[in-house]
Amino acid sequence: MKIALLAFLLALPASATDVYIGIDSGKDSRPQWKLGLDAFRAKDAASRDDAELAGKLANVVRSDLMFSRYFEIVEDRPPVDASEDDARRHWKTRGAVYLLQAEASRSGASAQVKVVVTDLEAGAELLSRHYRREAGGWRALAHRVCDDVVRQLTGREGIASTKIAFTGDRTGDKEIFVMDYDGENARQLTRNRSINLFPRWRPDGKALAFTSYKDGNPDLFLYDLERGKITPLSDRQGLNLPGGFSRDGKRLAATVSRGSNPNIFLIDVETRKAESITSHRGVDSSPTFSPDGLQVAFISDRAGNPQIHTLEIATGRTQRLTHLNWCDSPSWSPTGEWIAFSGRAHRKDPIDIFLVDNTGTRTLQLTHGEGSNESPSWSPDGRFLVFTSTREGRRRVFRMDADGSAPHALGDIPGNAFAPDWGD
Repeated sequence: MKIALLAFLLALPASATDVYIGIDSGKDSRPQWKLGLDAFRAKDAASRDDAELAGKLANVVRSDLMFSRYFEIVEDRPPVDASEDDARRHWKTRGAVYLLQAEASRSGASAQVKVVVTDLEAGAELLSRHYRREAGGWRALAHRVCDDVVRQLTGREGIASTKIAFTGDRTGDKEIFVMDYDGENARQLTRNRSINLFPRWRPDGKALAFTSYKDGNPDLFLYDLERGKITPLSDRQGLNLPGGFSRDGKRLAATVSRGSNPNIFLIDVETRKAESITSHRGVDSSPTFSPDGLQVAFISDRAGNPQIHTLEIATGRTQRLTHLNWCDSPSWSPTGEWIAFSGRAHRKDPIDIFLVDNTGTRTLQLTHGEGSNESPSWSPDGRFLVFTSTREGRRRVFRMDADGSAPHALGDIPGNAFAPDWGD
């Protein structure tokens, strides 16, 4: 039965409903601090390898810091022969509060960089750290630098080292791929020449759940990225589709049909024991855990057409949140206030990305008919979303701010992309 869950939902009856639609981000996206970014220097001024590495690291760190939205980057640098005091005065007159300096070198098969962040007013070093990785991992090294700077200066976790998993068809089959948060460094994980769908990150970022038809049935597997090992989680007859992990990574909410109507199950990742938490005669699907693990949001046609519902796991109490024509792919924000989903307000509308608050009192539309927009997934800090869109022709992964602003295609991977998931 080689059909994806979307086929079930598209086949369901749909009727137009009224809905409040609007945009109100409620956030100030202006950078909060001015950060002076000095030139990344080569440890050995005569070394071409050191100079090349310094340039590449600087470009990625700059891009990461700018994307973080926390900093206004100041790059009006003092003369190279300026004294330390003159250089500090120069940066301060340009408005910089902090200064980031780095020195890079290549040593054998490793890339190294020393990073110093200084409070220009106090003249104190806030961060001084040496980093080392294999030379081929220089991009991951740059992402780590940015995340450490963000953590040191803001007290918040950075997302530059995070990854995005998705299904891609560039090989002619549907395989699982992983790329950096900025769309670079894409690599193919599965190579079974079958249909592999719905990759879902375990919260520790070390494993992915996904569905594969490699054995004929849509079975559910766990891919351990550290060991390169794939183990089955659910191979019951019928659909076995991952929704999302609980925050502790011990349970996976999944859609399981067992040869009949799809319902929501919680699967113990260690024992593989599956517990049904819905028993609807129609379709219950696409579960996503709330951050506290006490609820799941999911799609159900119990209202006549597919809508977002929530369910309290302890009591079984359900609540309908949406009143659109059609809804799919809910993703609960890490901060708990919002659930992102794809849907349409009226029958003839294109598929767009929406938000609904966790009480169902407010629905916001983030995209507006720029192609077909589907499968939203939150960044680990809850400030951004990835999704797929056909606005440029083929289906690609896009990233945007959580208020729908600044949409941007990620990477340039041939073929089409489906069901992205943003994880640690």
